[in-house]
Amino acid sequence: MGDACDGDDDGDGVNDGDDALPLNPNESTDMDGDGIGDNSDGDVDGDGTGNGKDAFPTDPNESADTDGDGIGDNADDDDDGDGIADASDPFRLTPPTPLESPGPFKVGTADFTFTGSTGIEITVQAWFPTADLEGEEVVYDNIYPGGAWDGAAPDCSQTHPVAIYSHGTGYGLRWMSAFLTERLASHGFLVIAPDHVDDTLFDSDSAKLPQTLLRRPVDISDTFDWMVEKSEGNREFRGCIDPSAGYAVMGHSGGGYTALTTSGATISIDDLEEDCGAGIDFYCSMRDTWLESHPGSDTIDLSDDRVWATVALAPWDGFVLGTGLRMVRTPTLVLTGDADATTNLSMVMAIVADLDDPSALFGVLKNAGHYHFSPIGCDAYGCDGMLNLSISKEFTNESVTLFLAQQLQWPGASELSMPESAYVEWR
Repeated sequence: MGDACDGDDDGDGVNDGDDALPLNPNESTDMDGDGIGDNSDGDVDGDGTGNGKDAFPTDPNESADTDGDGIGDNADDDDDGDGIADASDPFRLTPPTPLESPGPFKVGTADFTFTGSTGIEITVQAWFPTADLEGEEVVYDNIYPGGAWDGAAPDCSQTHPVAIYSHGTGYGLRWMSAFLTERLASHGFLVIAPDHVDDTLFDSDSAKLPQTLLRRPVDISDTFDWMVEKSEGNREFRGCIDPSAGYAVMGHSGGGYTALTTSGATISIDDLEEDCGAGIDFYCSMRDTWLESHPGSDTIDLSDDRVWATVALAPWDGFVLGTGLRMVRTPTLVLTGDADATTNLSMVMAIVADLDDPSALFGVLKNAGHYHFSPIGCDAYGCDGMLNLSISKEFTNESVTLFLAQQLQWPGASELSMPESAYVEWR
């Protein structure tokens, strides 16, 4: 029968009027109208997700069903089935684990370099959730083994809060508290830490300390700016963060100074003048460096108003903060050890007193020293006869994770208390 008279030209059993491809006996439907029959089309519903990966291959409005309940994620108000509605869930695709335990995410890490606003090339380490199923554990700078997967790809299927870490002065490196940065990343944080040039284990120059202290907070702000840039367009952290959400800042020792100044602590030019007049060149140099670019100012303010929380571990005040600490405007957690011979307990207590913030949390680990928050220091200098490192690391991990979760108002976090033990005194 000629086609003009045949009601089913291709003889596939579907009348021409109902056949999307009436001349193709192998096809009769074309759901997405792309001219490719459904039998041959690798994406039947045309939603951009291939049939093999599409939980709903014939529904253009759905492609994923995270909790396998038969309701697509777009329609489901609890995508991961953890009992927390998506509207309140910080990670709608990942059921949480208890905050006092390692988190539900696998952790990747990678290092990067960028040029900061001061013109200095900065190396940063990033820790992040990864969807990679396997990886090789990192050895930081080919020196120190870690628990994250080296070179893994970040999982940006959901946004992550940002925390930035600042290492100690003179001996520090960006990964020296990796036990903490890795733990936070396992709970969904994207953590970044810069090496502060002229102030690391490899390049420390004490003659430049006044200038380094002025640049350290700028390094932190620049690091967040860099991450914002990396999260845009088609770059590797696209969609990983919400730039408007800001970041938490953390630091150990001299990094505590950095965290506090980035959070609002100021330095008085009058105080620098007075100490300079006493013949201490350090203060003269800091004053002159600042006034060269800020003539006539009476206060050094290096703060970043995008900071929403501050963690200071065995902090040092740089001998310059004093009452300027009262300008810190963020919720603050301070942890230290009562056997610290570097930033001793009285020094840290003075910092807490100068914060003049009744809501600040202050925890003291008994028989713990300076390097209990930076364990490679115990390897180098020894912590014999002191608190077991596993105890101090776990206490720090639990305290910092809970503190940040409470600031972010994660479900259930406000009902929890800071960890208590025979080794801890909260003041």
